[in-house]
Amino acid sequence: METGSIKIINEEGKAPSVEMQLINNDLWLSSYEIAKTFNCFPQKIEANLRSIFKNHLLWENDCTYNHRYTYKGQERQCLYYNLEVLIFLSYRIATFEALIFRQFLKSALREHLQKKENKNDTKLFWYFNLNRIKVTVKSIFD
Repeated sequence: METGSIKIINEEGKAPSVEMQLINNDLWLSSYEIAKTFNCFPQKIEANLRSIFKNHLLWENDCTYNHRYTYKGQERQCLYYNLEVLIFLSYRIATFEALIFRQFLKSALREHLQKKENKNDTKLFWYFNLNRIKVTVKSIFD
């Protein structure tokens, strides 16, 4: 399974940066990989995930993938979470790496909206899909 990758780089004397490789416009990470990315304990990630799913902020079936594989003759499984979960978690975790990721998200969205405005000079609309309560951005001419 191709999962993509994310790396938050914080070198001394340089501005922090985020390198992200998406596969089919998505990213899949295990809770351990998310904890490593945000520099916190996996238990903190799992506690926040339970809270997010319990409060129906996200639907677990929509943003998880249960990968089954065989290792040394034994059947194993690993639960992967998508980019949407990573975004939610970044706003719930107070680490420097989560802050860098949030700033990356804001700058990427701002850059995308500026390109759209310059390209078509159109207004952008926010609309809500009430079935799953997801926010998407749509242009008039899309």
